[in-house]
Amino acid sequence: MHEPTHSPSRQARPALVAFAIALSAALGLASAHAQTTKPTLTGEPLPRLTTKVAFPNLHFDRPVAFDFPAGSDRYYIAEQHTSSIWSFASDPKTSEKDLFLKLPDPIHHGNEEGLLGLAFHPKFRENKQFFVYYSANDEGKRRSVVSRFRANDATPPAADPKSEERIWVSADDPFENHNGGTIAFGHDGYLYITLGDGGAADDPMSSGQNPRDWFGSILRIDPDHPANGKAYGIPSDNPALAMASHKHWAPEVYCIGLRNVWKFSFDRETGELWAGDVGQNLWEMVHKISNGGNYGWSIREGFHQFQPQRRQRADRGSSISPPIVEYPHAPTTDRPDSGLSITGGYVYRGKRIPDLRGVYVYGDYDSGRIWGVRYEKGKVTATGELIDVKQSGKLNIASFAEDRDGEILILAFDGRIHQLVRAPGVSSASR
Repeated sequence: MHEPTHSPSRQARPALVAFAIALSAALGLASAHAQTTKPTLTGEPLPRLTTKVAFPNLHFDRPVAFDFPAGSDRYYIAEQHTSSIWSFASDPKTSEKDLFLKLPDPIHHGNEEGLLGLAFHPKFRENKQFFVYYSANDEGKRRSVVSRFRANDATPPAADPKSEERIWVSADDPFENHNGGTIAFGHDGYLYITLGDGGAADDPMSSGQNPRDWFGSILRIDPDHPANGKAYGIPSDNPALAMASHKHWAPEVYCIGLRNVWKFSFDRETGELWAGDVGQNLWEMVHKISNGGNYGWSIREGFHQFQPQRRQRADRGSSISPPIVEYPHAPTTDRPDSGLSITGGYVYRGKRIPDLRGVYVYGDYDSGRIWGVRYEKGKVTATGELIDVKQSGKLNIASFAEDRDGEILILAFDGRIHQLVRAPGVSSASR
């Protein structure tokens, strides 16, 4: 999650010698060599964009998630700390919003807690099911929960709080931060869930390379076919079931080595999974996620070694996959475009900005910067900032979203929904 001030994992402390000691062979990192040089960029330059308010008559309190049922003409937004979901017409001129669901207490409302995720079932029109991710306070125990609710047929629709059915409940979490919170259905019809490494700093539970627990992972479950006494089933091609090298993984785990994914999404055209992973003190990173993948935490932070003195070993199931791109916390001569807390975005598939199609768009909560990266045939062919923050104004970007037409929206902590539009008089951003 994102914070206006530094979280416990970002408090001042000596910079760790994350780059200096080459322990790659001892740590099983042969496939994750640091990439410190810029890629050769061969694609078309990226467009220069700006932002504008998409729904000027609407305002929300800490909006963190956006979704809508297939075929619906209404959008839905989850508010983190009011634990409320609102619906509203897709008309940009609308000034009305309707309460769809108010989660009952008790819910933890720390800076990185609350109502964090929302996902409508692909067959919502038939079964009226949707799912939420929230930070439960179970008699003083801190847990993350994914619950199923059902909506009625009213106009506008509303959900019954009493219809809640807990589908998945995390292990007890000793720390307030690093809760992930994104849930989404993939093109395969399964529900994907992300939760952080447990919190605090430095991966205190060593969960990043532990595939036997759920922390530091993306999970994949089948909520439509419960099995083995659980409220969900396990897809037959999950790593633990389908790969001999991954038999030691927990059945729900889809990939590991993630510190705190703050927003993942599926490319609506290809079904590919992209994630923005919040780093520790030095780097933020974008990953392209695959089944059974290992993304390095807490052996690596981005392309770089993390605390090599701990001498952790990579999980034996998968070699470590480096990120697609990264950016630094402190500006450098080579990378002045710094930030402190990534917000993962979407691959653009809209029509209003043709030269942005196929570009993964992501941003930073703290700096308000927004970047794009074009990734083709296994290579970065274009990357750079898409907006001039000084001209467009800084937004604390809590989430990106897609509207019905694939246009990219931005949920910001000014309470507004913004959208990306082409900047007047400027053609491209970067190659």
